[in-house]
Amino acid sequence: MTETLPQSRPPADEPSGRPSGEAAPPPRARDAYFDNAKFFTALLVVVGHVWAEFGDSHATHAAYMVLYGFHMPVFVFISGYFSRGFMRSTEKFRSIFPTLIVPYVIFIVLYRLQLVFINDVDFRLSSLLRPHFLMWFLVAMVFWRLSAPLWGHLRHPVVVSLALALVAGTWAFTADSTLSRTAGLLPFFVLGLTIEPRHVHVLRRSWARWAGIGVLLAALPIAYVWERGTVIPKINRGFVWWTLGYEDMGYSTLQGMGGRVLATVLALVLGAAFLAAVPRGRAWYTRMGTRTMYVYLLHGLIVKTFDYSGMLDKPVLHNPLGMVAVTLAALALGVALATAPVQRATRWAVEPKARWLLKPSHART
Repeated sequence: MTETLPQSRPPADEPSGRPSGEAAPPPRARDAYFDNAKFFTALLVVVGHVWAEFGDSHATHAAYMVLYGFHMPVFVFISGYFSRGFMRSTEKFRSIFPTLIVPYVIFIVLYRLQLVFINDVDFRLSSLLRPHFLMWFLVAMVFWRLSAPLWGHLRHPVVVSLALALVAGTWAFTADSTLSRTAGLLPFFVLGLTIEPRHVHVLRRSWARWAGIGVLLAALPIAYVWERGTVIPKINRGFVWWTLGYEDMGYSTLQGMGGRVLATVLALVLGAAFLAAVPRGRAWYTRMGTRTMYVYLLHGLIVKTFDYSGMLDKPVLHNPLGMVAVTLAALALGVALATAPVQRATRWAVEPKARWLLKPSHART
């Protein structure tokens, strides 16, 4: 997701920690590569949510499975990578309330009102406490960031988080999709949180780009064969949704754990290939990579409007040409939502001015 931009000076209610009269250090330059990665990942999230409404052919389903095989794990990995400050300073925890909890309250109300007025669903106050559609991510981010200091004290944090994710597939809380995703995707957040930057830089080498493109291209025909189920059993969507327990998918504990390990490995391979293929330099879309929270939170309202109104069920869309048109429209939507005018118009909801809810900070820890 979008990390907070460096500030040239601290907010008025927070001390700078510098002696009086000392010049503020210049803001650290942004890394175009990561802004590009965030931009393209956000576009894939939009495309994935649109494709979820289509599954008329083996080819469509295979492309869907490839996309869902890595796009949310990469999204979570990047979120973890830019949450590293939560391991070093308790001051970072001050941002959780204004940047995650307040936007959650705003958007869960918007999503629930959408259900009431478009989908004719009765409004219940208790429904505001149940994350709807993509709102699970904000809840998960709260849990993940609160847990960040713990992972820095473990010798093998990724292994421990993977063990927790495997065990979580057997617990009763898998009945709640938000908690299930939070546990299932935890290893990717912890990997981003604890990985050494030099390991990420390997993906930025020229040979890695061509290798990544090759892996992504090869994944499509492989997924198509896999999807047909003639060589090996078809892929169970539950593994790439990270929402279902093993029993819910009809597997024993060992089978389910094996499937989750396989899904994790595939996500790592495809995710690394995607990050290796991301352009390195600045481009027209680089700045848009700083606005991925806008793309994420806003596109759901638009996609669900078309879904609830039945527009996505039109037969004209359920053919190869229609799928191409829908995919291009999804990409265009993602780009539009990442523009500066949309940011200015919706900042009140996505990045609300909610720091007044916090007490003044008097210490650096």
